[in-house]
Amino acid sequence: MPPARDDLPRSRRPGPGSYGSRETALAEPRPLRLRDNGMRVLNDRISAQVRPAASRSEPGLPNRKPVRAFQDPELAPGPGEGVLSVLVESTDLAPVIAVDGIPVAVGNGQLDLVLLTGPHTVEAQSTSTLDPVAVAVADGGRHRLQYFEHWPAGHRVLGDLPETHEFIPTNAGCWSWLAMTSTICCLPMSAAMTLFPSEDWHWISGIILGALAVVLIATGIPLWRKAKAKYQRDITAQRQSLAREPVPHGPDAVFLGDNPTAPPPLPIGAAAIDLHLACGRHLWAGGRTAAHGSFLARAWTPAPRVRIDGVEQPASWGHWRYHVPPGAHQITVVTDGRPANLDIAARHTGRPGKQRELNVETQAGQTITLTAEAHVYAVWRPATGEIESFEPRLWLESA
Repeated sequence: MPPARDDLPRSRRPGPGSYGSRETALAEPRPLRLRDNGMRVLNDRISAQVRPAASRSEPGLPNRKPVRAFQDPELAPGPGEGVLSVLVESTDLAPVIAVDGIPVAVGNGQLDLVLLTGPHTVEAQSTSTLDPVAVAVADGGRHRLQYFEHWPAGHRVLGDLPETHEFIPTNAGCWSWLAMTSTICCLPMSAAMTLFPSEDWHWISGIILGALAVVLIATGIPLWRKAKAKYQRDITAQRQSLAREPVPHGPDAVFLGDNPTAPPPLPIGAAAIDLHLACGRHLWAGGRTAAHGSFLARAWTPAPRVRIDGVEQPASWGHWRYHVPPGAHQITVVTDGRPANLDIAARHTGRPGKQRELNVETQAGQTITLTAEAHVYAVWRPATGEIESFEPRLWLESA
């Protein structure tokens, strides 16, 4: 079974990271926040270098000028090698970056990595999984990818983002400060002057001050929300990935990605099954702020398995297309709830995986869209010094 009520985190405070109910905790992953989320290499056998993101290394007041996203890598590739730079920005979260299915780094910053020439797959996982990105590393080439996550806006993207970041102004902080000051200072002072006046004019001044505070609060909170929503829209519009070509995997499987240029045409007389595989990652550390790179920060969710009519298919998290002959087909999706890439003791409660099956009927030239949504759960147990994971949840249905 998935986590029971007693397994839920008990120290969530009210606010954006709080859980309103058990169902909310099971279905809506909240971010795992870290005390130090600077980037850290997870694999000592690779040739890699990490550094803070350029936009985060500026001291003092915010730089209002356009900021160059990447710094030039200092690594020198050898013959038959190239350099891949991955820039990660996600406020106080710590995404995990993997290359060819192997986690290589966790946290925010710029990762410069030497890879052999040829095709490689880059993935990122945070509160949820994303579509991997295929990169063809050229001999002596320098390639760049960015991962950006703005959790309040629900925006996360991995791919080719603009390499120059424009400054986005916002006055949300001013409206927030105005409403907070009116609530904390003006209202108590108004109450004290009105209820306990030492002079005749105090209670009149208290009423006027209270009315002014109410007006400022009633005005400031909606304007703060409006300014905050505008900032989220602006930053989401700025950090968009360019479309990418679909990547074939054998004769009958194509990885589309979340933003393909154009899906490949269907073979004559064939049908297609578009399958979107996504996973919410619920990582709970209780009331303890996780230290850098330890506990759950480096956890990795293994890729799902997909079978069509009992035949194993290429699969990963993301958007896939499978070419099938017309007729009836059985789609099977299997996910594993045990986190990988941990460096401390772990135990699992319940069944290790979940399997779902769905029967579909296809016709020649038809495309059927399916969605497989999984949720995995892991909790840090400070009493035993281990991580406990639970049976995952999985749905497979027509989109």
